Amino acid sequence: MKFRKIDDKLSMRRPLVEAERLRPLEEGPDYDFEWSERVVEGADWTEAQGDGSLEGSLIRNSDLSGAVLSPFEVVDVAVDHSVLSNARWEQVTARRLEITESQLVGWQAQFSLVQDLYVADSRADFAGISIGTAKGPVVFERCRFTNATFLGDLSKAVFIECSFPGADFSRVANAKGCDLRRSELGGITGLMSLKGALITADQAVEIAGELATAAGFKLA
Repeated sequence: MKFRKIDDKLSMRRPLVEAERLRPLEEGPDYDFEWSERVVEGADWTEAQGDGSLEGSLIRNSDLSGAVLSPFEVVDVAVDHSVLSNARWEQVTARRLEITESQLVGWQAQFSLVQDLYVADSRADFAGISIGTAKGPVVFERCRFTNATFLGDLSKAVFIECSFPGADFSRVANAKGCDLRRSELGGITGLMSLKGALITADQAVEIAGELATAAGFKLA
């Protein structure tokens, strides 16, 4: 099992993808697909629809914009330099999923269960990310979430060098333990739903006015 070190206290399991065993996947999603140990390279899955599972696989340089995958199980999968804009992933079970350097604008991801999810160096403006149950680390690193929406369980989430201008956290159900200490918090709405999240004293000062407004105070 491979691990990614996040900081001195946190590490997470990485997808187990054995490149030498991967076979090219030529077809696109359909209903009730079951794929394992596949490589999807340069594919055009725009507006595709299907349901099924993908395991031990790599998606790279591919266009999944507008694709609807529901329900969808992903285990030991890496997505790199791909487009998921305006795609809908619904009723998703994800274990050891990495998404790197990809376009996630308008991506709607509804995770029923998630464990060891890593998303990095991606733009996720207007995305909607919902987590039903988190059983392991959920890490977002160097991502931009302009006008994005977060819902559900963020208790296992860590945000590193992320920004959230106009992002809405008002429907977060559990933020206890969510680590926001290394990100920019300006512009967030729904701050009161982040009760229990970790922030620094400097961050608290920077967003004092927004916190006061969210708590119902009138600034004069």
